[in-house]
Amino acid sequence: MSDGAMSDGALRRAAYVVMVLCFCLYAVGLVLELLNPKAATSWGTGAAAPLIAFVLANMSFAVVGALILHRAPRNRIGWLMLGIGAVWAWSAASEGYILYAEVTRPGALPRPDLVAALSSWLWVPAIGLMGVFLVLLFPDGRLPSPRWRPVAWVATAAIVAGSARGLFLPGVIEDTSVEGLRNPLGVTSVQPLLEAATVAFFALPVCVLLSAAGLIVRFRRSHGVERLQVKWLASAGALVALVYAVAVLATLLSPTSGTTPDWVLAMQDAGLASFIVIPVAVGIAILKHRLYGIDVVINKSVVFAALATFITTVYVVIVVGVGSLLDRADRPNLALSVAATAVVAVAFEPVRDRVQQLANRLVYGTRATPYEVLSDFADRMGGTYAAEELLPMMARTVGEGVGASRAAVWLATATGLELEAAWPPESLATGSRAVGELAQVPGDRVVAVRHRGELLGAIAVLKPPGEAVTPAEQKLLDDVAAQAGLVLRNVRLVEDLRSSRQRLVRAQDEERRRLERNLHDGAQQSIVAVALMIRMVRARLDAESLPVAETLDQAADQLGSAIEQLRALARGIHPVVLTERGLGPALRSMAERSPVPVLVDDRLDERLPAELEGTLYYVVAEALTNVAKHAHASAVEVHVSATATQVALEVVDDGVGGGDAGKGTGLLGLADRVSVVHGTLLLDSPPGGGTRLLCTVPLTPFPRSTDVAPGRQRTTQPLGAGQ
Repeated sequence: MSDGAMSDGALRRAAYVVMVLCFCLYAVGLVLELLNPKAATSWGTGAAAPLIAFVLANMSFAVVGALILHRAPRNRIGWLMLGIGAVWAWSAASEGYILYAEVTRPGALPRPDLVAALSSWLWVPAIGLMGVFLVLLFPDGRLPSPRWRPVAWVATAAIVAGSARGLFLPGVIEDTSVEGLRNPLGVTSVQPLLEAATVAFFALPVCVLLSAAGLIVRFRRSHGVERLQVKWLASAGALVALVYAVAVLATLLSPTSGTTPDWVLAMQDAGLASFIVIPVAVGIAILKHRLYGIDVVINKSVVFAALATFITTVYVVIVVGVGSLLDRADRPNLALSVAATAVVAVAFEPVRDRVQQLANRLVYGTRATPYEVLSDFADRMGGTYAAEELLPMMARTVGEGVGASRAAVWLATATGLELEAAWPPESLATGSRAVGELAQVPGDRVVAVRHRGELLGAIAVLKPPGEAVTPAEQKLLDDVAAQAGLVLRNVRLVEDLRSSRQRLVRAQDEERRRLERNLHDGAQQSIVAVALMIRMVRARLDAESLPVAETLDQAADQLGSAIEQLRALARGIHPVVLTERGLGPALRSMAERSPVPVLVDDRLDERLPAELEGTLYYVVAEALTNVAKHAHASAVEVHVSATATQVALEVVDDGVGGGDAGKGTGLLGLADRVSVVHGTLLLDSPPGGGTRLLCTVPLTPFPRSTDVAPGRQRTTQPLGAGQ
């Protein structure tokens, strides 16, 4: 901190002093005005309700500003809102002073003209700060871009010029509820210059409109939490502008002479009361979207205020109320004081717990408390879940628990860490998906997830602009990471199991291809050669060797039959046509050999990965085998198609139906094989209604897992699950 600069603690104390002074000024002004409710007013009916609403709106600026400054003592928005509240507070107190000194009790207070000269123009900086700078700088205290600096400069000049005009213009003071007061600070020598400063009253509304345009630009360019924050203020500003514009228009259209119509006065009252929407909107943006991170301060303030109210109420009811019934309200009563203390002592803890819960819900919303987040996380992890749902659920729990704008779950791999889940889900498509080490994981705070000392992954959070991770949130992240160690260990085991099954299927397919090649290039070719040699010997025999020739013909025929059997065996092990030409031709070749007529509808535009082709081929082979053995069908249809994300295979027959996946091992084995490539196999076989077998397999990327926790089942499960 540089020499002469105030410390954060001093700035916080200054903010609270200003807020308390604002309360005092508001109280003085409101009491003095309400003492003479029939006094003349320059705007509205002068009724108590809109006046109180206007005062509450202005007090809200000071309260919200002080709360922001408690968390961030150098935040511009906080000081701006506190300044708006202070200006309106001085204006309210001055107006009440003038009314009391001139109307309620004339001469009771000194120099109302000087007070009017020092306050009648305060609406100029108040409107300028509220309508220009608050709108232009919200929510981060910076201009949308450097091009908006001229608007800020012109607005500053207009505020200074308009304020100087009201302060030093000689003659009758304008903009006060009491007419005829002359300005004791008027400077006649500069009156022409001050009259020219009237242009500020036209420049300031233009700056207000430009600031509103800047808010719209910021809204269109912003994303996520900032967009929601700006949306609240934009909506409130639009509402106030509409109501106030209607009130001004009604005032301009009303008769200039005589009594102002009641409906015009009502519109003016509505215009005054509407200003409360602006600080309320800023407060909602702070509470709902955790702008500036003052949720802890508000939480404690709500609890403290509620408990203080409870204790005071109990004391007043027992000591004063009961004392009045006993005619002892005018003197101390030790017994009643002890009774009040006992009631407070007994009820304090339950009341405090209830108030704390309400404060948590008010401030944190669904986030609740960190320990509620931990409890919810443990409940979710212990219930039914699919592994591909687990990590996004973990990211969401962490993100909502710490109020992050983004939360991510990373898994450790052989080469580093990979991003597996993020909240909000759309943020998964942005940023890096893989890093080499833990230190490279992006985020405001990154917590390693370990199990028995082994790094399994990491949880990373990104807080909204201007917010930091609090110690309580850091503790929450550490606790979640400790619980997540076993969860990520299970995810890794599931992935290892799936990888092992993939390797086994891949090895089986490779062994099938090797056997097919060996049969084709080895035994089959040897038998073909022997058959050719027999045919050659047969051709050289003369007519006298007819018995020998017949024997050789029989041997050649048997060798031919053996060759066909070897070829059929080779095709069953792994068809050559599948390897060389792809799934569609292989299915058509299979259909030609089927005893039941088969229609193949091949809509594939290109070859699939070999692993997928092999899996789908054997699904059809098993289905056609079952049709031939059990279905008594007259026709079968095979449909295969692909999209950008998955392949769908459907086998439909018109047989007797009634198939049961739980009987026999054929379909169960296929279901296991299909699950290896992250697919699903569904069987629909109502009695008498034919059979429909649907297999869907994703192309890329494959999800992490489709398994469920032990002992629990999905509502809808793929074929073979849980068998």
